Amino acid sequence: MRKRLISTTLGVGLLMAGAAFAADPPPTSVSGVVISGGPQPKIYLSYPAEGATIPSGILVLKVIFDQTMTADGWSYDKTADGAFPNCLGRPRMLADKRTFVLLCGVDPHQTYAIKINAVSNFKNADGRSAAPLVLHFSTDDPGVFYMQDALTNAGVASTDAPIMRWPDPDAGKTTLAGQAGN
Repeated sequence: MRKRLISTTLGVGLLMAGAAFAADPPPTSVSGVVISGGPQPKIYLSYPAEGATIPSGILVLKVIFDQTMTADGWSYDKTADGAFPNCLGRPRMLADKRTFVLLCGVDPHQTYAIKINAVSNFKNADGRSAAPLVLHFSTDDPGVFYMQDALTNAGVASTDAPIMRWPDPDAGKTTLAGQAGN
């Protein structure tokens, strides 16, 4: 009797487990297409945010990608959707290797639009180009006159200021006259 109870209990348990598996949807087929470089990187956070209104003055434009990026390519461009801010020519990649910051100036009561990665220069560590995006924002009255305020608004530490300090390529070299180069 005990043996029959164990086998009946085991059989009911297996039937119930089978019913649970039968209720699951069938597996989906995969087309076999493999994309090199993994999933396409995307901007998942920016300052200013899409459609935001910010104070005019100094702006630290910040874009954060959803994966590790390379520092040797970037693309910010004009669009007919709005004005383009007055920005430095080159953004700075921060230590997390996903965040880029760019120092800009924005005028009061203006609508801006920036094409980010229009020419596919932002790439992940595997060389896959990021999805292009147009960022729209507007400005109101002047309010950001100091770099520290602009960094705070963008949520960037002062150690991650958007201005790179590149080594002077002529530092320490001597001229033909034997004097240090400038």
